[in-house]
Amino acid sequence: MAPQQMACSHPLMPNAKCLQVREVTYDAQGIKQGHGAWGAFYGAIEGYTHQDGVRNVLRLKRYTRSPVPADASKYLYVLDMTVESERVR
Repeated sequence: MAPQQMACSHPLMPNAKCLQVREVTYDAQGIKQGHGAWGAFYGAIEGYTHQDGVRNVLRLKRYTRSPVPADASKYLYVLDMTVESERVR
């Protein structure tokens, strides 16, 4: 999770801000192996409140919603644990 949110295009919410996220991968011993490209995250993460200026690596659980609300993602994300946290200027 990047320390700052980004402007994102959302048809129902003008001036919307989204979290900037990228996938981080670890090996079986817990050593960081790499990460993907930054992208906008339009949803919410249950149990997580973003703080500007704080970069986090989070472990999330993803569940499939059933039924899927018409105005929401088919996935529900829940914070499992904070792996890293760092205040960035």
